[in-house]
Amino acid sequence: MGFESFQVRLEGSPATHQEAYETIMALDGVARDEDSELTPSWPCFLLKDGRHKIEMELMDKHASISCRFTVCHPPSVDMAFFELVRKLMVALDMNVTICDEVAPEHDHPFTLDQFEEFKAAYAPSIAARRREWKMQFGDRQLAATTAEAHQHIILPHCIPSVEKAG
Repeated sequence: MGFESFQVRLEGSPATHQEAYETIMALDGVARDEDSELTPSWPCFLLKDGRHKIEMELMDKHASISCRFTVCHPPSVDMAFFELVRKLMVALDMNVTICDEVAPEHDHPFTLDQFEEFKAAYAPSIAARRREWKMQFGDRQLAATTAEAHQHIILPHCIPSVEKAG
């Protein structure tokens, strides 16, 4: 996981890889994101709802799903992210784990019954990531994929520093 994104992993489903694939593709606003695919047979997807872009990757034969969004998104992405994670948890009988620093008591997979606890654990973690991002790159908000955040925010911010050093 890069410093520019916030990520969770959904696991523990009895669903097959194909069932998970079909479930993801059936979600409103989701399309394959073949430009992001790095590992053969691990398809990537992009959920776009007009205000947010949330990236997903279906990994392994055991239907493990990585979901992430860039922290340059407006905070409204939180609700869209919760909605997506909850839909996947319900549809595929999955647990969710935060792939970021969390308090020790939150360093575990959350079941659907613990969804409110998941949201409570998420809040300080994403707040810390957003503070770090703003300190480095400022307050500009952009609904962007990881590649777009690199292209439109990170590289333009870093290039003047490289030119000064040269």
